Amino acid sequence: MKKGMDYSKPRGVRANNPLNVESNASNNWVGKVTPSVDRRFETFSAPEYGFRAGAILLRDTYQDKYGLETVSELIHKFAPSHENESDHYADFVAGQLGISAHEPVNLHSDAVLSKMIYAMSVMEVGRYYSLEQAQQGVRMA
Repeated sequence: MKKGMDYSKPRGVRANNPLNVESNASNNWVGKVTPSVDRRFETFSAPEYGFRAGAILLRDTYQDKYGLETVSELIHKFAPSHENESDHYADFVAGQLGISAHEPVNLHSDAVLSKMIYAMSVMEVGRYYSLEQAQQGVRMA
């Protein structure tokens, strides 16, 4: 156990990583803290940097690079069903966006991307963060 760490909070909150973005040595994220407080997931100096990383991962990698268009496709890639209830996760996020999980979503809209990563943070760590913090992360992306 790390000294001074509040283990009563979810790991993503302890690491300022609202979406639980996994660690990857090749990702030199802005705001990344090394060493991470968690072996599996990145640690950021502020949650807005964690939202920024999630926004870039979803928009630039999953949507632009891999061509994933729907909330369901994006969530199944981000939170695979062997670890998560991905269909429930996708339905929750899509519901927060006011669309079907199988409808295309435009992550180049800052408003849509902010709402999506905020909803994902609720699924990942609970209601610890605000939509405004997600919006700040997207503005930095």
